[in-house]
Amino acid sequence: MSTVTERFQRAVARDDGRAACALLTQGAVVALEREAGRRCAVAITGVRVAQAPVARAQVYVTSAKVDLRGGESAFLSATRAGWRLDAVGCRPQGGKPADLPYDCELEA
Repeated sequence: MSTVTERFQRAVARDDGRAACALLTQGAVVALEREAGRRCAVAITGVRVAQAPVARAQVYVTSAKVDLRGGESAFLSATRAGWRLDAVGCRPQGGKPADLPYDCELEA
């Protein structure tokens, strides 16, 4: 999970939309394309995500949460192709994260 999140950050930073989109779940790709009205490989370069080291990763059977040192989180799902990102650029909306949902730059 941590590796997928780090590879995604690097791909976005170098404007490699194809590589970044390959690390998303199909649901995240569909949501991004629907919202942006463009192909994922083009639209993903406009998504703002932190470029920060991984602070912690937690696995919950077939889903995972990766927390970055900058305060953002990413959520992943286990797929046939391996771990893929469901949501990126996520920050708690205030209060305890368990009490309030996250606001994400991109989510499935």
